[in-house]
Amino acid sequence: MTDKNHAPHAEHKDHEVEQHEVKQVLNFLTHYGKMIGVGVLAAAVVILISRGLSQRQANKMAQAEEMLATAQSPQQLERIIDEYGSTSAAPVALLDLAKTHFNDGDYFEARARYEQFLKDYKHHDLRPLADFGLASCTAADGDFNGAAELFAAFVEAHDGHFLQPLATLTLARSLKQANRPDEARILLEDFLAEKAESQWAGQATTLLEEVGEKQEL
Repeated sequence: MTDKNHAPHAEHKDHEVEQHEVKQVLNFLTHYGKMIGVGVLAAAVVILISRGLSQRQANKMAQAEEMLATAQSPQQLERIIDEYGSTSAAPVALLDLAKTHFNDGDYFEARARYEQFLKDYKHHDLRPLADFGLASCTAADGDFNGAAELFAAFVEAHDGHFLQPLATLTLARSLKQANRPDEARILLEDFLAEKAESQWAGQATTLLEEVGEKQEL
């Protein structure tokens, strides 16, 4: 017998699972990106000084590096973005700021920061993080059809990226939440056929079972 409260409860639980996964990914990736940024900055200071970079410019890069490594608040990240926009620390700080707002549940501000990154640094190596973050904000806002479009675009644009499997699963979840179970099922079946032995297989199987359960109600 169908429980009228089951579907809303399942949707709420599904949303909580998605948010937990997204936060974990954004936390890890922003931290990883920060380490890359700091390393690049440190190496750049040495190289550019050896090539005759002015002491003032070198000091500015060093200051940006130190601030990025120790930033603990949105205000500190904002300062890096505003005062050290010409350094490699700025785009990393912008992603970290977007992640901070996302984790705080301020999806409006997180979206604005991800959009700013895509506008100012559209060719940056860390762009996939911004694309994934923007799609995650859309899902968090409850626009599951919009989120599905963005995650589908991510999967197509970033083929082979290590975030692609998670983006595919989040796409399937968005399709499920948008009441498009047939599309979600096909996507998950194809995913499992290709990645049956991957670390993502368990999550894909569970989600596929949930999609089937929802259709039977």
